[in-house]
Amino acid sequence: MSPRIRLVLAAATVGLLVAVGLRVTALPRGLAAGQRALDAADLTGAEAAWRRVLATDPGSAEALYGLGWTLHLAGETDPAREAFQQCLEAHPESALGYKGLGSVAMAEGNAALARRRFEQALALAPEDVAIRHSLALLDLSTGRVDEAVAAFQALAAAEPTRAAFRQALGEALVRAGRPEEGLDAASEAIALSAGDPRMLALAQVTRARAILAATAGRVDPADCTGSATPVYTWLAEADRGLDAAEATAVPLPDLVSVRRSVRQRRGAIDDTCPGVRGGVAGKEIP
Repeated sequence: MSPRIRLVLAAATVGLLVAVGLRVTALPRGLAAGQRALDAADLTGAEAAWRRVLATDPGSAEALYGLGWTLHLAGETDPAREAFQQCLEAHPESALGYKGLGSVAMAEGNAALARRRFEQALALAPEDVAIRHSLALLDLSTGRVDEAVAAFQALAAAEPTRAAFRQALGEALVRAGRPEEGLDAASEAIALSAGDPRMLALAQVTRARAILAATAGRVDPADCTGSATPVYTWLAEADRGLDAAEATAVPLPDLVSVRRSVRQRRGAIDDTCPGVRGGVAGKEIP
């Protein structure tokens, strides 16, 4: 992978496309190395694994899709599109090429093309939860928040052990003005993310966003001790979650901005209620 590769997705919903993942069902044994590398957020290793498969089987739909997805996560949009297009041309009966091209279109902000590609993919694989997930992400990124919440709720109910669906539900609930529910969903996603550093990082960032939304406007200058103390405690928890996300070494475009928002919120409370923060150290969330 070239030195200029970096994980930057130009999507309206920054970072959420990562949650779609590869996760094609019943991966052949020879592709397991690529999937393991992708699960570990090792994009260089994943790319090398897919290319090894393609060296002996140039028409492998799963390897072409895996390569395209790895390049897509790395911000290599044109090579990713080429890999997905090759997958589509080699296997027009498969949903994989359409699904990958839809994700690229979504990352580029072309919502109409993305929806068309995802719907083409869904027509070929009506039960594919990853495609339904992608369509729900598209709804979320284009302001169809209620539709996205309903779709993610259905996916989470159908597959209760899939962290990606809980994480995306958390994002949708926060955007729907239901941050407490979003906090619960993100916490469930964190609990389900063992062994998946990318998903763990995303879920921690989502949880921090939920905390910010849930604590907005909660400080009463007339009762600084009673109102600011619990908010400081929640903000400290958001910081711990962001530290955990950063420790995964998975680059997320919005992690820095969310951390900045936490610090700005804390600074605003400091200005409103000077001296209160010193009494919060070491306290746990009630």
